[in-house]
Amino acid sequence: MKPNNVVIVGGGASGLAAGIHLARQGVRVKLFEARDTLGGCCSTSNVDGYTFNNGAMFVAVPRLLDHAFARLGLDRSALLPLRRIATPQASVLPDGTKITLGDRHRVRVDGERGDSRTATLQAEIERCVSKWNPLLKIFIDDLLTQPMSIARVISKAWRHLPKLRGNFADELKRSFSDPQARAALAAVTLYTGLPADRTPVFLIVGLISLLEDGLHLPEGGMGSVSRVLETTFRQLGGEVHTSTPVARIRIEGGRARGLTLENGEDIAADAVISTASGMSTFSRLIEPANVPRAMQRRVQRAPLSHRTLSIQLGLTNSLQPAAHSVNHIPLMDEQQRLLAPQPGRIEWFNYTVPTQPMPELAPSGGSIVEMFTAVDEHLPLDAWSEETKAATADAAIAALARYQPLAIATKRITSPKDYAEGMHLFGGAVYGLSPAARPDQQFPHVTPVDGLYLAGQTTYPGFGVATSVFSGVFAAEALIGQ
Repeated sequence: MKPNNVVIVGGGASGLAAGIHLARQGVRVKLFEARDTLGGCCSTSNVDGYTFNNGAMFVAVPRLLDHAFARLGLDRSALLPLRRIATPQASVLPDGTKITLGDRHRVRVDGERGDSRTATLQAEIERCVSKWNPLLKIFIDDLLTQPMSIARVISKAWRHLPKLRGNFADELKRSFSDPQARAALAAVTLYTGLPADRTPVFLIVGLISLLEDGLHLPEGGMGSVSRVLETTFRQLGGEVHTSTPVARIRIEGGRARGLTLENGEDIAADAVISTASGMSTFSRLIEPANVPRAMQRRVQRAPLSHRTLSIQLGLTNSLQPAAHSVNHIPLMDEQQRLLAPQPGRIEWFNYTVPTQPMPELAPSGGSIVEMFTAVDEHLPLDAWSEETKAATADAAIAALARYQPLAIATKRITSPKDYAEGMHLFGGAVYGLSPAARPDQQFPHVTPVDGLYLAGQTTYPGFGVATSVFSGVFAAEALIGQ
């Protein structure tokens, strides 16, 4: 039976998507968000005239976003115009060789024998794209538009299953002859916090999507995605309560009956969708006596993603780097060095300049730089004092300053502790679950607690705006029995 009243915990992209889907079915929906704005990790903040990302930095796999919006009854192209990033990534190798990845398969090697190496790399990329593009299409147009099912993967992609053995590094070694080219291509997935030899091979579809479909920024910045979703949710009658933290999900008689807010108010509901991580939902939002043992075990065994320190700089000068994102990296087999703290002088780092493709995100003549630097994963969250943050950030900024002029007008530094307390990310882990998490380590949309459903990254294989939206759709569909 379709519920009449549903409450949603969390106002990120997944919570808003769930709310839209339910509201279109005539369900009364109330959404509660602890922060004073919606959007979660798909939002932006204006700091002294600079538009900083609060998480997501670009839209990858735009066709999947089109599918997600269509499931919500929205025309993505009309409501959310995207600007293609002409040159997504460039990598600088130890000997100064630079390898640039453009969209539509365009690549360039600047270094010794650059022209001949470019021709070889281009040919190898064409073969790699030809090999993996059929599987990419299956993922985008079918598998990722439905809740993950091993049986469905086998039935739809059985011809491609032999490709999925091994890891990303293995595939790059098979497909590319130039060690420096392999390093540049491996850098595409370093955002996961894993080196290529620990990255599941299926994540190569992200590289193929970059080469085929490119990366994009929504007009107005990443916050435009959530603004479109918020506007739609409100137009459909959804109630939004910001600055309203949830203390508990109320479980009575083995069923979710609503929420208790931190101010003590009880909110009754027929069902609850929690977009907090599965770990937070079952370790913090539900009384321990009401947590099923299977979920206790899943929380205890959850493989978390990495932590990081975010550094965002607003500059008064204009930077024109070789690409939207620039890596200074060692060869592929040594890239763990970029993912671990570098005592003393930092040699390996990445930085992104969103104002390269979208200068209007900064005041006229200015730029924005975003960096994520590796941290000691064993450092307790409480150890992240303001002094520790500043010292860690200063070392990374000094590394960048060796290559780019930095006239810093403002900065925002976000530590793992800030991610945990300000963004409510469990343990300060930037993605929740590790990208290497197995399907059985993800949390189910339909939980063992009647009336309780989950959405968000810990319920869905992958990262990004489209997958966040789909996770909300899946939870809403499960709730109303579609």
